[in-house]
Amino acid sequence: MKAAVYNRWLHQRGGGERHAAMAAAVLAQRFDDTRLVTHRGIAREDLESALNIDLSNVQIEVIPALPPNRFAEYTSQFDLFVNASFMTSQPSAAHRSLMLVLFPSPIERGWSARLRRRVGEVLIRQLLLPEWLDGFYDVHPLGRGWFRYTTDRAVVRIPWPPGRTSATVEIIAGNFRADEPLPVRCFVDGDLLVERTFEPRPGEFERWPLHVHRPRGASDSVELTLESPVFNPAKTLDEADNREVGLAVTDVRVRSPRRLIYELLFRRLLPEAGIRLEGLPTYGSLDFLDSYDLIAPISEFSRRWMRHYWDRDGPLLFPPVDTSWATPGRRGKSILGVGRFFRGTHEKKHRVMIDQFIRMRREGLDDWTLHLAGQQSERDIDLDYTRGLQRRAAGHPIEFHVGAPFADLQRLYGEAQIYWHAAGHGERESRHPVRFEHFGITVVEAMASGAVPVVLDRGGLPEIISHGIDGFRWSTTRELREHTWTLVRDDDLRRRMSEAAQAASQRFNVAAFTERLNSLVDELGFPAAPAA
Repeated sequence: MKAAVYNRWLHQRGGGERHAAMAAAVLAQRFDDTRLVTHRGIAREDLESALNIDLSNVQIEVIPALPPNRFAEYTSQFDLFVNASFMTSQPSAAHRSLMLVLFPSPIERGWSARLRRRVGEVLIRQLLLPEWLDGFYDVHPLGRGWFRYTTDRAVVRIPWPPGRTSATVEIIAGNFRADEPLPVRCFVDGDLLVERTFEPRPGEFERWPLHVHRPRGASDSVELTLESPVFNPAKTLDEADNREVGLAVTDVRVRSPRRLIYELLFRRLLPEAGIRLEGLPTYGSLDFLDSYDLIAPISEFSRRWMRHYWDRDGPLLFPPVDTSWATPGRRGKSILGVGRFFRGTHEKKHRVMIDQFIRMRREGLDDWTLHLAGQQSERDIDLDYTRGLQRRAAGHPIEFHVGAPFADLQRLYGEAQIYWHAAGHGERESRHPVRFEHFGITVVEAMASGAVPVVLDRGGLPEIISHGIDGFRWSTTRELREHTWTLVRDDDLRRRMSEAAQAASQRFNVAAFTERLNSLVDELGFPAAPAA
């Protein structure tokens, strides 16, 4: 039997990626062929080292990023397909399918969202926008405009002007490859119409007029199929975009007064509204969920928002936290925070921790050090973010451990007396729930190592921490400092809470995850896992 676990962000080696990798390691114990599927190459040794997981029985398979229909074709070879990729709405065509939800894609379902969607659908129909049926990737911004890459074969349906037997169809497209011409063939309802070669001009579009006769028996639309060779930007341009892409298409249209209205309003005057309008048929669609037999969120927090955004429910599957390596070391006057260094919707609020530590030093906190550890995202904005943090911390006992190997991280956990976590601080849950911690793997790792957690009282963290027993939860930075001072000044309390934290962490260990995941796979009808 064949199983696959998919995570498009595997190269980031964070908590969500550990969730996926451990799921693959568990499935490899009961499936003959288990694969960990992603889009960017990563060495097995690097992944095992960063995540501390034995993947010797798991094959890492790197595939191009595919549009939904092609991705579903790929999954059809598997007996079990597991989508464990953060906010990745790819469908599955496997025999049985399971989705592990770190946090659901935010699809608003209130009356105002439904009204906006309804208005958008009317505009799409009345302004004669094309339907991108098959073989197109999502809308991609470019300057004040946008485009879609094709795969090797892409199908678009265009509205046909009433009462006309022929018309000029314009394809506005370009060859974004820098080094080679791109031959393209265009078919109308399956019959070859014309061929053309686009010269390499990255970022530029050309007008390709086609004289099209409406096929006999056609009603109100015509389908065009575009075929071309594809290239992979990750291989030819050394970019992170690992997709097999062909022609870059910004528009396909039949000239008419209604289309001119659309171009004036949404292409020229209101381009931001235009890109949302053209992305409407895919954004907001929950059809991909119907291809999954089970949908398992990682926390009650994620499940609550899954019900809100998707109107779906499913069994909990807490992430696997490997506590076997957690060994309390020689405790120093150390406060630790662990989280990836990056800017984005789920950033770890390192600046909050730096500022509060500096303030506590002004209040008299002597001889303590703040350690900040995590992997570094490689975008320029992320590198600038980390450099800015380092400048802010300069002159204070704040140490950065960027990209620290697992052995160093293990030592930092074991030496820390207190663990801080601030992701979500300053955000409104009702507006941006995704910015809060969905579970808190690093918090459990710290607890298992004996560090007492002092964490934000939002997101999934209240499911982990019993306030005043095995840690503290805070809502304001004043409370963060007050709870930290309590631990700094009371050695006995800190020792008791450390012991309680170590005991509580075992609720989320690998054995518990393995048992729960196997029970879900049993529920899907697969043979029982072999006895340990």
